[in-house]
Amino acid sequence: MKSFEHKDATSIKEAVKLQGKGKTKLIAGGTDLLGILKDRILPEYPETVVNIKTIPNLDYIKADAKGLKIGALTKLEDIAGSPVIREKYNILAEAAEAVATPHIRAMGTLGGNLCQDVRCWYYRSPNQIGGRIDCYLKGGKECYAHTRENQYHSIFGGLRSTDTPCQTACPGHVVISSYLSQIREGNLRDAAKLLLQNNPIPAITGRVCPHFCEQSCNRGEYDESLSIRNIERFIGDYILDNADELIEKPAKNTGKKVAIVGSGPAGLAAAYYLRLSGHRVTVFDRMEEAGGLLRYAIPM
Repeated sequence: MKSFEHKDATSIKEAVKLQGKGKTKLIAGGTDLLGILKDRILPEYPETVVNIKTIPNLDYIKADAKGLKIGALTKLEDIAGSPVIREKYNILAEAAEAVATPHIRAMGTLGGNLCQDVRCWYYRSPNQIGGRIDCYLKGGKECYAHTRENQYHSIFGGLRSTDTPCQTACPGHVVISSYLSQIREGNLRDAAKLLLQNNPIPAITGRVCPHFCEQSCNRGEYDESLSIRNIERFIGDYILDNADELIEKPAKNTGKKVAIVGSGPAGLAAAYYLRLSGHRVTVFDRMEEAGGLLRYAIPM
């Protein structure tokens, strides 16, 4: 384990102040944090660990006519054994009693148990075993638990903690699952607007894009990936047929001018978003018609 500075906080105000200085972690019971630090799971190691167990009057159980109040530093074994909680809030007592082992319940606090770090084993893969996994929750680009057993580790919905695999694989980072949901509901207009946020030429990409999204589609783990390419082509043609309604005008003009060399797909896409931002755009190309190699190199 790397060395770090350890400081005891005497008040909540002091703990907040210390936490705002550099790379800092809070510690109470420590049963979760110290193991994470020892295994070097986190991408950044704290320079200071602030102990909040030394803050007085945070371990209490108070019941009144309005309900029950439990301090963040109240130990789990005290919650499980409290006569008041067992009488009026027995489910809470049973939940506290079911946590881990007696030794951990004797150290673990209510606040610490609620705020413990992510339990996913991709996230917790130790640095000593093949190297730390820098997943999405640690600043990486991918969640490795999307369609595997770890997706059930989050009661708040593990699959929604990051971008979908198809969106991650898309060079344009198109919100594919969102616009597909709109199509499923019959809202072609809303689907088209979502697609245009990241791709102004879907009628073209729906025909020539290699569609890495389909290679990463979750559905492929069960049978075949969704035919995102054909759906995109359909929406692209819908946009062309309803361009006057769907292509937005800039909200304001900035007065700035931009020159773009090349009228291929990249140049035209840049021109679209620059104009949408309010800039005046001029596109230069040595050929007579726009389209670049897409027009002149691909046989019709």
